[in-house]
Amino acid sequence: MTVFASLSLLLVASFLLTLLEAARVKGLDAYSRMQRINAMESVFSEYDRELFEQYGIFLLDGSYGSETLQFSQINARLQSFSQQNLSPVSSVSLWQNTQNFYRMDVPNVSVTGYLLATDYEGAPFRQMAVASMKARYPAELAEKLYDGLQSAEGAMARAQESQATMDEAQEQIRVAKEEQARLAQEQEETEEPEQELPPDVSVENPMDVVKSLKDADILTLVMPSGRAVSSRSIQGITTLEHRSLLQGNETWNKTGGWYEAVLYQQFLQTQFGCYGSESAHRGALDYQLEYIQAGKQTDRENLKSVVRQLLLLREGANFIYLQTDVQKQQEAYSVATALAAAVGIAPAAGVIAQGILAAWAYVESILDVRTLLAGGKIAWMKTAEGWSSSLSGLASLLAGNARAKEQEYGDDYKDYLQKLLYLKSERILNYRAMDLIELTTGPEHSGSRRMDAMILALRADFCYEAEPIFSDMVTLQNMQVERWEFADSSYYSYFLKE
Repeated sequence: MTVFASLSLLLVASFLLTLLEAARVKGLDAYSRMQRINAMESVFSEYDRELFEQYGIFLLDGSYGSETLQFSQINARLQSFSQQNLSPVSSVSLWQNTQNFYRMDVPNVSVTGYLLATDYEGAPFRQMAVASMKARYPAELAEKLYDGLQSAEGAMARAQESQATMDEAQEQIRVAKEEQARLAQEQEETEEPEQELPPDVSVENPMDVVKSLKDADILTLVMPSGRAVSSRSIQGITTLEHRSLLQGNETWNKTGGWYEAVLYQQFLQTQFGCYGSESAHRGALDYQLEYIQAGKQTDRENLKSVVRQLLLLREGANFIYLQTDVQKQQEAYSVATALAAAVGIAPAAGVIAQGILAAWAYVESILDVRTLLAGGKIAWMKTAEGWSSSLSGLASLLAGNARAKEQEYGDDYKDYLQKLLYLKSERILNYRAMDLIELTTGPEHSGSRRMDAMILALRADFCYEAEPIFSDMVTLQNMQVERWEFADSSYYSYFLKE
């Protein structure tokens, strides 16, 4: 072989080896991208099994059982999975295991972004909960539920109106009585001929009955006889609303709408128990939905708060009905006329009549709540046949164990509690639901799990290195490349796309 032929062959070999190295570099780049995804998926496959099995949600415990995020451990896991997938053999000579031309090392992995369940007032957790319910409640069924939930807003507004009407009527009667007392005193002091005062007519004022009820222990008034109230409690200072939360740094595009609101309500109803129904997950509290509604530290206080809200809710609905019942309005006006005449303010009979209707609606709501707590059902909007109380003898009616008539097609206690929960802000619902999860899961339900360390999405920077293979065989010119380096970031989430 001539010298020219040798040089020519060397030149051709160098050219081919350079092409091979260039193709290998492209392959290494693609392979590193694939390995970044594999590593992220491997870490996210270590989701909290207990949360998924009990609540159907995917979250990664970034604290690994501690009280803060363990980024060093997350980085180590990402690096370990990448290294295992690549299986580099850096100490092996070039001519061994030559079937693997994509051997790489992973010298560095660093988490740069993360989204926590409690970020953005718990919106990521809420979205995860909603996603777990979509298969169970199609839009058609959810729409019917939404119509029922919306009615609670109007009822609460009418309850406030009812209370204001009652207060106004009571104030007018109080002022009139004070004026009567003043005139009587002036007559005694001046010894002038007595002026004609309104006749003293003894008429039961339903508004006075209601006023006395509001000062009583509400649970004693409405609880069924023989039914005990749970005495369980929690430490309020440890809840999400009262402690400093860990914060993520990833952005979040908040979603919403009536469909998601209904699905989230169904998630709460499915996962948490309340008075009269056992929870699927027993934790520190028995009345879990009541805690979400009221946020108190004891079951008793939570139940008491919910009962007061139920009374308002039913009062609003009952007050709306009374505005449509002409016969009951006439009864109220007759009593109002007698009361107005007794204090000398006959022109105020119309205002007093509305106050009496408001008091009547409240008394009926007490009977309603008694029925609900006893396990019965009450229709949202009553009829004349479904009305249970009479205007005369309200005090004696409430002194016993009288209850409202149960309706077969009405709503039960849990249905009414759902209406109350619909009126709460998303932040409150999210945080208090996560409180219960913290107190219900973990080692022996110790509350050691931290929902503000639960990761929903991660962003990490990866660095891969590979030694040249074919370029080292080129002898015509030293390419002076010690190692190829491939660095890029990767994003992964349980259900969101970047």
